[in-house]
Amino acid sequence: MKTIFESAVRKELIDRVSKLSVHSLRVFGNMRPEQGLHHINEAFRLYLGEVTSPYHGNALKSAIFKLITFSPIPIPREKGKTAPPLVSEGTYNIQTEKTRFAELLERVASKSKSAEWPIHPFFGKMTGDQYGKLGYKHTDHHLQQFGV
Repeated sequence: MKTIFESAVRKELIDRVSKLSVHSLRVFGNMRPEQGLHHINEAFRLYLGEVTSPYHGNALKSAIFKLITFSPIPIPREKGKTAPPLVSEGTYNIQTEKTRFAELLERVASKSKSAEWPIHPFFGKMTGDQYGKLGYKHTDHHLQQFGV
């Protein structure tokens, strides 16, 4: 499974993000391209502990979500719940969000996988390795939302 801890994967994501525009067509979901990118950026901030959201899961649900998320199965479209601090309903500048994306991606990737990582609002306790895989899969899911 791809991880944002690999430089080639980060380059791939940055290249795909560069193709996003306010005119990118939505394939599924409700967000506009700049909202989707802002949402991804806020998720990266959550990985860094800069945004917090209480743990809403339970052990059984978290285990099932982890099993699905860290498998080759794609994230189901329009099925996931978003932690309130990650909801992006405002108006955002897409160029600013693209710059933030590259910066936040590099900051998350520079954090040691063996460091202490925040408790995820749905998955609970996660390792750096899991955050790296989630970072790729979540970003890929939202980029597919806009056909890139």
